[in-house]
Amino acid sequence: MQPDLPSQLMDYATRALADNPAAAEIACHEVLELEPRNSQALYLLGYIAGRMGMRDAAIDWLQSALDAEPDNARIRENLAAARAMQLPAPPQGTRYLLIKSWGFGFWADVVQVLGSLLLAEVTGRIPVVHWGPESLFSDKSHQDCFTQFFEPVSAVSLRDLAALPNASFLPARWNAGNLGESSPEKWEGTGSRFGVPHFLNRRENVAVSDFHIGVVNVMPWIPADHPLHGKSLEEIYRALTAKYLRPRPGIVAACEAFHQAHLAGGPFLALHLRGSDKAIEDPSLDATNRDLLSLVDAQDPSWPIFLMTDDEHCLARIETLYGSRIVATQCQRTSTDEGVHYLPTVDPVMAGREILIDTLLALRAERFIGNGRSNVSAMIAVMKDWAPGACFLLGRSNLTERNLRIYQIPTYQR
Repeated sequence: MQPDLPSQLMDYATRALADNPAAAEIACHEVLELEPRNSQALYLLGYIAGRMGMRDAAIDWLQSALDAEPDNARIRENLAAARAMQLPAPPQGTRYLLIKSWGFGFWADVVQVLGSLLLAEVTGRIPVVHWGPESLFSDKSHQDCFTQFFEPVSAVSLRDLAALPNASFLPARWNAGNLGESSPEKWEGTGSRFGVPHFLNRRENVAVSDFHIGVVNVMPWIPADHPLHGKSLEEIYRALTAKYLRPRPGIVAACEAFHQAHLAGGPFLALHLRGSDKAIEDPSLDATNRDLLSLVDAQDPSWPIFLMTDDEHCLARIETLYGSRIVATQCQRTSTDEGVHYLPTVDPVMAGREILIDTLLALRAERFIGNGRSNVSAMIAVMKDWAPGACFLLGRSNLTERNLRIYQIPTYQR
């Protein structure tokens, strides 16, 4: 770590504040990971909160900044201004948050959904999830494929939103006629890379979340009167998944049938190993997989091993090592360095079902071993309240990171 990384991030946050408050906010939180009492980061967060009309959050951050730097007159003045700030009038009428697919891996898309669902609660909006052709797990029609896997999160549909009379939209690139379309502008241009601050205290009838928003991004904005205020990241994920992620009956039945046929009657270990395109993203994947197998070897050798993997070579290797202990579903896998969900020969809807069934089976295990750099493993780790020592996640969980890269925040080769 470079010793001046906090100052570099703060320089970036200060420059980005006017045009990109979401990136500035994320950079400030990254600074506080390194220096929890950094008064400049705390002050800037208080400024952003005040600018978004979040009076209580502004007061909390500015008070923390003043505690860290008691003689700073500017912080003291801004704290007084925040305390005197008039709260914005509550928006009138029913408002909605349309949550679109992030467009990457299955659980990466679900992570985006869960963060956006929390954002909907924080901002008082009714959530509507619609995964259209931008999803790698759709049949490329304009039909919603989220409901191929889960029950709807509300009684409102995309069609209902498009039919709202005289509706206003956020970001402005959306309108009643294009809500079902993919929007490449989410990456560049006006209304691109929308983060949590952009959605706070907005009055538009329909807001659209199509850029990645994780629970970790929304947590700092949870108000004190919300039941998830002050909860840990793991507790929030478990609460959100229990409330919103209800797999379709056919998927639950398939999971139950496989469990009864292959895993019922005793404890078993679930193991998730990545291969294929993960090796391009993570050059140390082979070493990580070796370490994961070392953890397997430390477990009870009489337990069956339920193996989740996207890689045919990985499956063959593990079957050679552990023989009849290995149990795996018959799912679509790859023998190349290209991800399963990118292969033209793969049924994308079936691929999503297979990932979800494997995940539900892993959640029935007594112990789980997985790679924290994979959203599959990271989600399994938080969807269940594992007994102490029963869940082994190697490496920092993806769910804890704010993903500076996608917001174009310089990482200075950390």
